[in-house]
Amino acid sequence: MKVLMFAIAVLGTTNLFAQSSTKGVAVSYPWAFNNGTDTSRKTAIDTAGEIAQKAGFAVVSQSLAIKAWDNTGFALPTPKKLPSLKQLRAFAKEAKADRVLYGTVSWHTRSIWVGTGPKTISTATVSVYAYDAKQNKVVYKSSSVSGRSDEKEDTLKVVGAVLVTPLVTAVSGGPATPREQRAVRIALARAYHDWVTPKKK
Repeated sequence: MKVLMFAIAVLGTTNLFAQSSTKGVAVSYPWAFNNGTDTSRKTAIDTAGEIAQKAGFAVVSQSLAIKAWDNTGFALPTPKKLPSLKQLRAFAKEAKADRVLYGTVSWHTRSIWVGTGPKTISTATVSVYAYDAKQNKVVYKSSSVSGRSDEKEDTLKVVGAVLVTPLVTAVSGGPATPREQRAVRIALARAYHDWVTPKKK
């Protein structure tokens, strides 16, 4: 039931993205992945969009973002070859976005023995960027930030500060997808925290 509610919460964020904003429009795309299920990858893209919403932006839907990227004719990025400024500028124009949130996500999911049985643990490691179309430059980046699916709620105050939907506690055991989803939400929240709530100088 918890896993189902988590999936509903994540999918429900798409409708929230259309809300008005004061900062403009953001798009969460394109992302490059290592490992991870299709559902976990979608969660990563949706979560970055949710974070942009928390930062005060209206967010382009994932389907429109994919269409806009396809219209540019550019190949999808890889973890070793991220989009160039020229590509980001063209994509932002096509998507009618002021900010582009993109980056890399890598998962390491394994089974460990806890007590009397196995438990699935996933670690997501992300490198994230925020591109400003008006300035034509990357205005924020955070590299090699990790999150583990078994981290406790009381240690994740940073997550609550940047996510719209609550982080659901993962149940014990398998399968892998809910662990990957939880891990990447934690990692992305950490990585983008200072972009959403910048430190006061």
